[in-house]
Amino acid sequence: MTEDRPIAPAWNRVYGEIVYWITFACCLVCFIGPMFSMLFPENNAMNPYFTYALVFEGMTGSDIWIALYGDWPWFHKVWWQNFFTGDGFTMFGIAVGTTVALWALIPTMFVFARNKLPQYVLFSAIVCFMVILAASGIVRIG
Repeated sequence: MTEDRPIAPAWNRVYGEIVYWITFACCLVCFIGPMFSMLFPENNAMNPYFTYALVFEGMTGSDIWIALYGDWPWFHKVWWQNFFTGDGFTMFGIAVGTTVALWALIPTMFVFARNKLPQYVLFSAIVCFMVILAASGIVRIG
């Protein structure tokens, strides 16, 4: 029965496997990080009581980030600086998980190039560039 099933192209398998495993790992990180935050509440980048107070004052997300860290967190510097805290570790998982297309497209571009598909390499490079712009904070909504 399985012999009748067509085999997916190499680029689909490469992209799919990378997205699957990175997403799985990020889910584990985002599960473990809040557990550290609850077990060690003093070891957090953000004081939850101060953060909730800002939320209930009606501040916007950008205003809260500025109040907590002094400026907008360009290039994910918040989790870089607070990696060994519960919420910093969780932010790392979210950052990697939301940029999983970038991490999967880079090796997929090599598979496209090996199969002589330059138009797909170019399109993948454009998508990677857009993900980098969005993840860096240069392009954002609001």
